[in-house]
Amino acid sequence: MKNVTIIVLAVLLAAAIISGVLLRGKYLDMRDTLSVHNKEVSKLHDQIKKNAEEIRQLEEGSKEEKKIGESLRRELSSRDDMVAGLKEKLQLEKSMAKARIEELKSTYDTLASELRRRLKSKEMTIREFEEKVSITFVDRVLFDFGEATITPEGRSILRRVGEILKNVQGMQIMVVGHTDNRPIRKEYQHKFPSNWELSAARAAAVARYFQGETGLDPKSLEIVGRSFYRPVASNETEEGRAQNRRVEVIIAPKIER
Repeated sequence: MKNVTIIVLAVLLAAAIISGVLLRGKYLDMRDTLSVHNKEVSKLHDQIKKNAEEIRQLEEGSKEEKKIGESLRRELSSRDDMVAGLKEKLQLEKSMAKARIEELKSTYDTLASELRRRLKSKEMTIREFEEKVSITFVDRVLFDFGEATITPEGRSILRRVGEILKNVQGMQIMVVGHTDNRPIRKEYQHKFPSNWELSAARAAAVARYFQGETGLDPKSLEIVGRSFYRPVASNETEEGRAQNRRVEVIIAPKIER
């Protein structure tokens, strides 16, 4: 009986040992599985954090894009307002320019008519074109041969012209001297080495007379000497050369600079 008991106990002990071994194996397997799961969970946590950071960055980017979009909309709106303002200003300037042109046209029509009425001379022509009036004097009316000093007859005519021009506002007066193509005679070359100097000196004499004797604003005056390079007739004949020796007074709207 005692032996049976021992055998039973031995069997139970062996079973317990075998069961313990099996349980330890299962424990180790479960531990390994849990470790693998923990690693996967850790990876998932890392991925979740990474995804969360990416979402945060996307949200921040979205906010920044919204800000940029709002800024662009405000800028476009401001530019639209600016364009509308410029269009309105341009339209106003066009209207004012049109009114100014009509006013100048009326003024220069009146000026040309008044000049023709008061300055009747075969040695002088008056032309009106676009927004300008041109008065052309042949040289012998204003100057003696080879000289740039205005004659008494020329002073009388220029005084009447100046009195008329004083009543016209917003004008620019260009005095242009012209010659024929014959060289300056030797006896006059000490004063005028070439036709350039002679044409410019005659234009300057007329402008100086307008300023000093008729009170025209010198800021409205300018002079040009063109020598013989703008002929209106042939220089092959005396008659043609006489037409080319001239002084032009051109009246035009003043250009602001």
